[in-house]
Amino acid sequence: MTSLLAGGGRGGLGDVLAQLLALLLLAVLAWSSWSGRLSWRVPFWLRCLPLLALLLPLIQLLPIPADWWAAGSAREAVAAQLAIAGIEPAGRWTLYPLATERALWSLLPGVALFLAALALSDRALRWLFGALLLVGVVNVCFGVAQLAQGPESPLRLYVPTNTGHAVGLFANRNHFAGFLAMLLPLTLAGSAWSLVRRKGNGERDFIMPVLGALLSVTFVLGIAFSRSRAGLGLALLGMLALLPLAWSLPARRGTKRILATIVALGLLVSVQFASLDAARRAMADPVDAGRRQYAATTMDAARAYSPMGSGIGTFRFAYQPFEALRGDPGRDVVNHAHNDYLELWMEGGVLALLLLLSSAAVWAWAGLRAWRTPADEAGKLDWNRFLARACWVAISLAALHEAFDYAMRTTAMSTAFALILATMFAHLRYPSNAPAARPGVPPSVEPGNLAKLRPFRQTPRKE
Repeated sequence: MTSLLAGGGRGGLGDVLAQLLALLLLAVLAWSSWSGRLSWRVPFWLRCLPLLALLLPLIQLLPIPADWWAAGSAREAVAAQLAIAGIEPAGRWTLYPLATERALWSLLPGVALFLAALALSDRALRWLFGALLLVGVVNVCFGVAQLAQGPESPLRLYVPTNTGHAVGLFANRNHFAGFLAMLLPLTLAGSAWSLVRRKGNGERDFIMPVLGALLSVTFVLGIAFSRSRAGLGLALLGMLALLPLAWSLPARRGTKRILATIVALGLLVSVQFASLDAARRAMADPVDAGRRQYAATTMDAARAYSPMGSGIGTFRFAYQPFEALRGDPGRDVVNHAHNDYLELWMEGGVLALLLLLSSAAVWAWAGLRAWRTPADEAGKLDWNRFLARACWVAISLAALHEAFDYAMRTTAMSTAFALILATMFAHLRYPSNAPAARPGVPPSVEPGNLAKLRPFRQTPRKE
């Protein structure tokens, strides 16, 4: 909750508190795992996935030879400038070890929550998801109040960014909209599943389906109030993704009309609100106008820093010389490339590209495992598989958003993503590693449990 409520910016007190709590949680998980008190829901290799996130900054903090440090045209130029100034290089892979260390710390909350969710029960995960949806509603309420109070609203926690838009508990309206768009397919899928289950059981209590529909409309309204075109596109994809999810549910009379009404209402509200001033924002927003320029300059810098990269967290310092070379520095300081994949390539070099390819392979594997098996078996609805599909859609939307922004670099967004990702893995099916029973060998009986023993049959002895 600390990450979600106080981690919508970058480098604030909320981020520091979340990182300290993450250290405590990781220590508890390590002790519980070592003492055998944890029951993991996934194979060992999936529990090692956080190492992919921590591996790159950890390697970049290791000492390397001086010849390696100057690999690449850009790093060679930096080494020459340091030699003229009489300064010795730091001797680390990264050009700025302190920035890379800060980036490493920022990864801890998401890693800790991911591992903790893999060891929780279904009931505990439902409570966490309820808290996640509640934070989404709080964000929408904050956004509406911010618009009502104007640019000087005291509810804007990260002034002066996006003072004319709804941002909720975030510093950036696009991050706020991306967070709500990631929650949208989860609420839509929950509404559909609850509706089908109740109609299949002959129940007349439609509180949960109606509540899910209201949450979905609330999130769509929040995205519309943010006036984020990226958020609008993600919301439309999230609502369209309900169609294959609903198709996998068992057929129930009247459910298709209700689900179509929910989707049509969400599409109508989002399109109407987001198109009110789309033309004006397209002409006046310097960030949206400069995204292609940022991407081109970042690609030039990435090729110059290749193969080692400049170091995780060093974008602002490594980008500015190439911005000056292109002759297009503006009034605003460019802190990020607004394309996290290009930014990772520039900061991490070839190793970052390999890690991205590995992550894409895991994403594709999880999608195939979630979608290839039918959601219902023997006429019974399989909630676990259906939830895994909904979570896969949500993380796919978040991954697509990173091609246009840098939302995952905020603590709130990364922890929400980690929770949804862990929930997806926890609800997939995996091959059993239990050894097959040998024929003719009776099952083992625990000490003190005599209920499993067969009664001893005595045969009459012949006289």
